[in-house]
Formats: sequence, C-alpha cells, structure tokens
Amino acid sequence: MKTNQPNRHSERSAAESRNLFFNRHQLFCLLLMSMFIAAGCKKKEPEPQQQAEQAEVKAEEKPTQPPVDKAPPGPVESPGGKAAPSFTLQDLNGKPVSLSDFKGKVIVLDFWATWCPPCVMEIPHFIELYEQYKDQGFAMVGISLDSQGVSVVKSFVRKYQVNYPILMTDGQVDKAYGGITYIPTTFVIDSAGNIRQKYIGYQEKAVFETDIKALLAEAKAPS
Repeated sequence: MKTNQPNRHSERSAAESRNLFFNRHQLFCLLLMSMFIAAGCKKKEPEPQQQAEQAEVKAEEKPTQPPVDKAPPGPVESPGGKAAPSFTLQDLNGKPVSLSDFKGKVIVLDFWATWCPPCVMEIPHFIELYEQYKDQGFAMVGISLDSQGVSVVKSFVRKYQVNYPILMTDGQVDKAYGGITYIPTTFVIDSAGNIRQKYIGYQEKAVFETDIKALLAEAKAPS
C-alpha cells in the first residue's frame, strides 16, 4: 500500500524561510536599539511608576561596561571656540560651585539624569577619565537634570561610586548652553574656557579621551 511521504525539500525550505524571517527581525530590533542609544533620551523625566521600574532594572546592573559593544555615536557639533557660559550651581551637599572654580583646566561638562540609560552607560567612562587625568589639568563635571530631588542623585552617586563633582540644575543653566533637548549632552571646554566640542547621545570613552589629550597638550604648548 502506497503512503504519502513528507516532502523533505519543502520542509527544509519552510525552515530556512522562518530562520530568515527571525534573523531579519532580530537585525531590525538591534538597529532600533542602536538608534535609541545614539540619539539619547528626550529631556522629559519618566512618570514615577516608570522611574520605579527603571530603578529596579538599574539595581541589577553595574555600569562597568556599556550593554552594547559599540553604540554608534550621536550628533557632534563644533561650536568653534565659543566661550562657555558661566554658572554657579549647588553640589549634592548644597555647596555652591562655579564654572570659574575650574579656570585653566580642560573640562568635560555632562548634562545627564539618573533615569536616562545612555547617560548611565557613559558614567564609567567619566569615572575612569577623571581618575586618569585629574592630576594633569582635567576636570570632569556632571550637571543632573533630575527633577525628583537631590536625594535620588545622591543615592545614584553612592551606588556607582561617582568620583567627580555632580551639580544640580537650576533650570537656567541648560538654557544658557543652548537648550538641552536630548541627554546626555556633553560639552568639551578648553583651558581658556571655550567650548570646543558638543556631543549629543552616548559616546565611547575613546571619543572623550582623544579630545582631552589634545586639549591638555594644547594647553601645555608654548604660545
């Protein structure tokens, strides 16, 4: 008696088609994730429930390495040596800190927030860069845009052992720096107090280190 045998060729073709579909789907998801990291976070704080969920996720993560191997860089602007706007803000202990306190140093000024994943990804870079170059005329300064209060930022700083000054926004400093629409937004300031680079979105450590080295060398060069 003749029986109907399955068409192995058809089954194999169907399996290959499914695999191709899933591979394309995974690639699409990875591209979306890369675009999100590169663009940064819209400067709008999540709702309290959303923040609580993100805090639970962060509690399980240690920002020792970015969660992606190579996130594409965000937009870069070269302000062309425009003077960095002065400011005086309070640090996490209520002490006033001014930009002029870092006069003569190369500065990386980072606008960020604890609820912003790309911001958190950059923190380990800044910790390492500050530790490596602080004795060579480099200053790292973070300006938190968190609206939930200083206690949230203090908790973050303790947990991740942030070793550089963190200041709280006064609602005006971000406007003085052209309006911060997306975070992280990071400015590189030379020893003369001029903005030399502006980065929007996540950047690799090497991007900032290249700028720091070049500006430190420039500061030491005979005029």
